[in-house]
Amino acid sequence: MAHAVVDRLPYESAPAGVRSWVERSLGSSVVSAATQQGGFSPGVAARLVTSSGRRAFVKAVGPELNPGTPQLIRNEITAMQAIGPLPQIPGLYGVYDDGDWVGILLEDISGYIPPHPWHQHDASRVLDALAELSESLDPSPWEEAPVAAERSEAFLSRWELLIADGVAVPDWAKGSEQELAELARTGLDELAKGSALVHWDLRADNLLLTEDRVVFIDWAHASLGPVWTDTVIMCADMYGAVDLPALPDEPGVDGLISAIAAGLLWGSTQPPQQNIPTMRAWQRETALVHFDWLRERLGR
Repeated sequence: MAHAVVDRLPYESAPAGVRSWVERSLGSSVVSAATQQGGFSPGVAARLVTSSGRRAFVKAVGPELNPGTPQLIRNEITAMQAIGPLPQIPGLYGVYDDGDWVGILLEDISGYIPPHPWHQHDASRVLDALAELSESLDPSPWEEAPVAAERSEAFLSRWELLIADGVAVPDWAKGSEQELAELARTGLDELAKGSALVHWDLRADNLLLTEDRVVFIDWAHASLGPVWTDTVIMCADMYGAVDLPALPDEPGVDGLISAIAAGLLWGSTQPPQQNIPTMRAWQRETALVHFDWLRERLGR
């Protein structure tokens, strides 16, 4: 699977109020701002250095860039405040919200995004760190977090849309659409039973690796789900490149893979989203990876 890519707004083009907040929070003026790639938000995502030498990472966006993204950053702020300090989470320095523009100021981590295709060493490190993090977040420290099965019900119920719209599925799945739709419904039912706080959007470009840390970033979609949820999502990103561990023997695992495959494939057929022109191609590529993995797991 390729990394997600979008054109981002340079830090210098952010509203003056956002830039003033950053400098107040950091205690000195920003002298360097390096825009970071990866992800889908069209807003600011930059590594900063101040005149005092302090470093930080800022994300900020307004509704004119994409109407839904400010709320995602608000969700991320709430999730990170609830989680609190953990070695697998960036340090939280400050937040900004003027009703339109929303920003979050974080620890600047000098790490790297795992490359595609994945390397076995990186994959093993990430899955070990994820297992530890997932256990620490069950039960969820954010009691009022949205339930993944509810907030993503429409996305995870798209087999019916695929069938109704006649969207072509991979050859191996032709004739099995109703069976795979029922499998997805089982996945959705099992997903609703979880008590852990899950990231719910894991892929390589939502990770940073240093010599001694694996850091999970971009918690905008954090939700309640089974403790195995993020491992399934992460393994899908790694599939085909490395040896994957055995997944838990849970009835919802294959159903979740089926639901995500259909959700992404149907989404890839829709018109482009505002200021996110690369999303539809990424969705199709990612959907086909999920279909390949599901075929292997089902022995088809």
